[in-house]
Amino acid sequence: MDNTGNLINNANEFLDSLSGLNEKLKTVVEKIKNKNIDKNELSDIISTLEKNLKILQDLKSKMEFLEFDSPYKNVGKLKGGYDSEGLQEIASYSTYLRRIASEKKGILERVRHALVAHKIALSHLTEDIGNILLPPNLPLDGSYKRMMFEFPPYLVSTYKTFLDILEPKGRGVLTSYTISLIVINKGKREFKRVKVEDPNYEKFIKEKFGNAIITSIKRNFSKNKIIDDQYVRRVLAIGYLKTYKDEIENSIKKKIDELLNEEEKSYLNKYLDICMMFRTETDVNGGILDIRCMEEKKLKELELKEMLEREGLFKNGEPIDPLKKALQIRNEISKEVSKDILVKKFSEDVFKFYLCKTPDERARSNLFPSIMITPQKGFLSWMKVDGINCTDVLDLKFKLEEELPKYQIPLKNVGGVALYLIHDWNAVERFNFDKKEIEDLLKKIALIEPIKEVLKEKNVNVKKLEKYGKVKKEKTKKFLDLLSGI
Repeated sequence: MDNTGNLINNANEFLDSLSGLNEKLKTVVEKIKNKNIDKNELSDIISTLEKNLKILQDLKSKMEFLEFDSPYKNVGKLKGGYDSEGLQEIASYSTYLRRIASEKKGILERVRHALVAHKIALSHLTEDIGNILLPPNLPLDGSYKRMMFEFPPYLVSTYKTFLDILEPKGRGVLTSYTISLIVINKGKREFKRVKVEDPNYEKFIKEKFGNAIITSIKRNFSKNKIIDDQYVRRVLAIGYLKTYKDEIENSIKKKIDELLNEEEKSYLNKYLDICMMFRTETDVNGGILDIRCMEEKKLKELELKEMLEREGLFKNGEPIDPLKKALQIRNEISKEVSKDILVKKFSEDVFKFYLCKTPDERARSNLFPSIMITPQKGFLSWMKVDGINCTDVLDLKFKLEEELPKYQIPLKNVGGVALYLIHDWNAVERFNFDKKEIEDLLKKIALIEPIKEVLKEKNVNVKKLEKYGKVKKEKTKKFLDLLSGI
């Protein structure tokens, strides 16, 4: 038990010592943004994160070896056969074991969150497409619940909504349709069964088979998660919310100013100020509350209502009409705006990750640990990037990643090719691809007939590729034709 106690104490001391790291990172990131960062300063913070990571990995290994992840299994239930004094001693020891078990579980959870936060912070600081705004806002000391407590209630609600996107509930994500149909081929009826990922399956069937008769449709769902690791999901949700908290609040304030009159805004601001005075940590921690916590919470709610009544904001336990209207509008706007901004910011980073990195690079990167390497379209339906059809671009890119290695064509810049074929050159340049490099790649791809068939299946305008198919040397074309037959 001494080893366990020392390990818990050492871990808590180390994690507590990291509390100032976020501010240091914030200073470094500001200098990077202003392009006045000293290379040694950047190197030092990266080195610090790497050293911390090794310590956290060591702590995690030791804790898992000592079964901190199943701490309650040795806490037995009381059985008969003891006198009252014996029962009292056993009950006391059992309470002690439960306390130690709770401490084990709590510290291992904290270490795991800190470990994930360090991995993500390092990657976003060191990789070209990383979001440098993110690292200072991650729970580097593992205290993600403490960071949640700093959020207003509507952001806590957005946090939960965001987790639902990353971890589908119910039947899971709709990934494809299995469609049985009858087609007419040379005057004869043929029965076929096809798997279609496109939600517009009727259009797909019509373009591929003509006037076919659909006899049955089966919807295929997957319970897989776009990000598998629960600690990664929590750390990213907290990090993105904290990173864009000010932008979210400013956007909400702007919309509220447009929709409420001065009286309503005055009542609303007064109400929010009073509510902040009464907010307690139990509001966001979740889990099981003991009776004392529940009673304390009820008492605070009663005190809050009494104060609101005294200030003329409540009447008979309910908000007065102007405040009621203001609260309703604010709640609707807060949820809508916070979710919209959070999803867009996260989408932009994940889209760049999939667009710019090859499958091998995605597997090695810690920008988004445990993320699906090559997801189906159904897992990307939540993505929103202004002016970009994310699902179609990535779906085409992933298909090209599957096909091009057959012809010894490297996968670098395939994202730029997908952007050009789905959109235009403006989209290619927007994501910092070099136009000449993309054109060189298009010239190679344009010579491969099976690729054109892939584009047709994806409803891509093949003419955008064919204009790069003029080949001066017949030998090159023959060589690629041979490759296509392998």
